[in-house]
Amino acid sequence: MMTQSLNQYLGRIVRLNQRVFEEIKQRASRQGVALENSFLVVQVNRKINKLICYGARFRVVVSSADVVLV
Repeated sequence: MMTQSLNQYLGRIVRLNQRVFEEIKQRASRQGVALENSFLVVQVNRKINKLICYGARFRVVVSSADVVLV
């Protein structure tokens, strides 16, 4: 059931909740990269029930609970 709900995110552009995005944004700024709160979901890790997303050149692994806009 959980995998089915996670699959709905595949191929979609999502935004992350503010707390998670701020953490990622700080990491990006240390590397000199400007980052917007817009990520493409490219894979679902079924073992840990997480979404694997890309934004700019960053790969992030987040929970579906961290997604606030699809």
